[in-house]
Amino acid sequence: MEPPAPADQAADAAHAARSGGLQLLSVLGQAILPVTHILIARLYGLATFGAYQANVAIVEVLSRTGLVGTVGSQHRFIAAHRATGDADLAQRALGTGMRTAALASGVLAVALGVLAPVLARAWHEPSLATALPIMAPAVLLSALTLVAVAATMGAKVARMNLYVRGIAEPLFLLIGAIAAWRLGGGLRNLALAHVTASGVVAALAVAACARVFGAAYLRRALAAPRHPSLLRFALPLGAADLMNGILQRADTFIIATYAGFDALAVYAAAEYFARVIANPRYVFDHVIAPVISEALHTGDRARVRYNLALVTRWVITASAPIAVTVIVLRVEILRFYGPAFATGAGAMVILAFAHFVVGSLGLTPYVLAMAGRSRLLLVNTIGAAIANVVLGVVLVPRLGIAGAAVAVLVSVTALQVALTAETWIIERVHPFTFTLVKPLAAALVMLVAESVLHAFIPGRVARIAAVIGGGAVSYATALLLFGLAPEERRLFDRLIGRLRRPS
Repeated sequence: MEPPAPADQAADAAHAARSGGLQLLSVLGQAILPVTHILIARLYGLATFGAYQANVAIVEVLSRTGLVGTVGSQHRFIAAHRATGDADLAQRALGTGMRTAALASGVLAVALGVLAPVLARAWHEPSLATALPIMAPAVLLSALTLVAVAATMGAKVARMNLYVRGIAEPLFLLIGAIAAWRLGGGLRNLALAHVTASGVVAALAVAACARVFGAAYLRRALAAPRHPSLLRFALPLGAADLMNGILQRADTFIIATYAGFDALAVYAAAEYFARVIANPRYVFDHVIAPVISEALHTGDRARVRYNLALVTRWVITASAPIAVTVIVLRVEILRFYGPAFATGAGAMVILAFAHFVVGSLGLTPYVLAMAGRSRLLLVNTIGAAIANVVLGVVLVPRLGIAGAAVAVLVSVTALQVALTAETWIIERVHPFTFTLVKPLAAALVMLVAESVLHAFIPGRVARIAAVIGGGAVSYATALLLFGLAPEERRLFDRLIGRLRRPS
């Protein structure tokens, strides 16, 4: 049954489409990152690429921890206070979030630098003792980038994320990796390139935040009194982010411990490309969270249901064809990294299903978060993180990287299903409508078409081109035959009208 349409559904759909379009450009910009990773694997070799991925995983987990839930807090409080006209509280939320993230991530950055030799000994990799202290400042820099961009999204300004994370971040990392190789290569130079790129991006993120709010406003926010309820909401959410970081990165640490850095390099390549499947969801993360916060704080449940169902349908429509193509071309994709990486094809299929689940159901927990139920998110994420670690420790020594992929699939599926059920029970909101069947059915048509083309087209380049082109045509044709939903028809008609408009 379709959710009841709120009075401002057209405005919300237009905002989602406009902001989602900008976020889509950000994702396309981030497509440079896989190219960078392929380049690093080719230039620096399997072992250095694996060690670098271990460094990045540690920095990523600590950066998420150092945020202490401030990203979700910026979405919730800035959007809600601006919607209700509480300008002072919105300013205090901005300042409290940025100060908290800077302090917590700064402490973690220092701790990482001090404990680097311990981690190097634990993984029997002496190079980490040199690389991790160099990478440590990236914990603070990455956290500042994320919280500053989140603040602009809380103000419902989407273009800054495009400039900072969609263009600057991947571009400077690519330039840094090439420059480090030209200067002699090695893990140390690669770490220097990474932290330098992180510093430039963090500076741009703070500048973008000042651009949206005004430099004087930002200075007053940083000096403003603490927001009265932000930390009470943020701390459990931050702990949930830590558990989610462990959930997402425990596989990396377990593989490094039990299978070594060569196996980690293969797994990282498979996981990184499979992660692209969930990117359409990340397009809308920062778009839907402020809208849900506004709707919940004004008591408009119909608006919450409408937006969640609408954006979830768009995410599935975009994620399904990516998942199909990644599965069909898994061997060809991994061989871009080098012949040895093709051994990760089986793990890549399992990870593709895991990321499709994350993409399809991952927006629903924002209802719980924006409703203030951060403790419930924490409990669920702790359970999933424990399951992931236990399964990984049991399966990786027996099955290698495929065991890690199975652990990820089981734990993230359990988490997303549980959170979706809780959202349905507690908030009476769910993302399911009959229209979700159409993109899933079209994806099955696409799978058949791409599998046939993959089996019969000779030549690697011709096969890849035929699979991608033929798959896209078959998917689009099937969607049109099954019929578009009203919002998609309006967008399609608007696009056709612009194309037909005389210049």
